[in-house]
Amino acid sequence: MATSVFHPETAEPLTLASLATPSAAGITSRTLLKTKGGKSVLFAFDAGQELTEHTNPNHALIQVLSGTLQLTLDGRPETLTPGQLLHMPPQLPHAVRAEEPATFLLTLLSP
Repeated sequence: MATSVFHPETAEPLTLASLATPSAAGITSRTLLKTKGGKSVLFAFDAGQELTEHTNPNHALIQVLSGTLQLTLDGRPETLTPGQLLHMPPQLPHAVRAEEPATFLLTLLSP
């Protein structure tokens, strides 16, 4: 199990930009919090990095913090920019590609 940045029983602020930055070596991710009901993961992609099409059994929220993401949602293209939030229902086939260095917060919630 990935170690969470937050302790599940502690309230504390943090600066997201200091936790994950885009890397030419690949995709960076940090699990911020993991509980029985879901988890929150901070991702950083360099330009051109991508996750090929896959599904997930959970509800997913993607909040773009910086950069631009190109998503394919069940074959339909969608562009996300900073400040946008996207909900994906469980089992939706999707792929993610960064057109430029990008960071986003992924929140997975049990159905």
